Amino acid sequence: MTPDVLQRVEQFVKPLYAGLDGVQTFDRVERLRRRVAGLREGLEVDGDLLELLLLFHGAVDRLGSLAPGGRLDLFLRDLGLPDALARRLRAGLGRIGEDPKGPEEELLHDAQLLESAGVAAAAERLMALGKKRTPLAKALAQLDPGPPAERYRTARGAELGAARRREAEAWITDLRSRIATEDQLIGIRPSKPSS
Repeated sequence: MTPDVLQRVEQFVKPLYAGLDGVQTFDRVERLRRRVAGLREGLEVDGDLLELLLLFHGAVDRLGSLAPGGRLDLFLRDLGLPDALARRLRAGLGRIGEDPKGPEEELLHDAQLLESAGVAAAAERLMALGKKRTPLAKALAQLDPGPPAERYRTARGAELGAARRREAEAWITDLRSRIATEDQLIGIRPSKPSS
């Protein structure tokens, strides 16, 4: 793909990454691109397909139908992309989260899982629960360290994901323990989270 085609794709998808609140989330593409690079070791991939999957993955729900003749298909035709590449992109976008096929989809799938694993992801989930005014005891009980290793599709993804999950589990355990200790020091009895 030429730089001009990539620029046109970016211009097309960037506005689609803006949430209803106006927050722009396109920076996630670059974070995932770095994660994919770390997972890619020795894998033969179609670089054009991988780049298109990275650019379009976060805008799927705003593209309308992924079927031939839809908004995405018309845009891809206008770019002059080969029909086979367009078909693989449309199919991949529809299944990355649940049933990725081929190394390009598996790399993006694992990169997305890595985004949701580890201490930083657990802390973000805790902050989101705080914004919803979830009581701390309930938020700590719900805190998730990230996906288990068996959800990953690449060996490197499973290895990195398991390590990030272990770190998050240790952090969550430590945080729960520290809060319990603080509560004991000031005489608060531990409460059981309500369901």
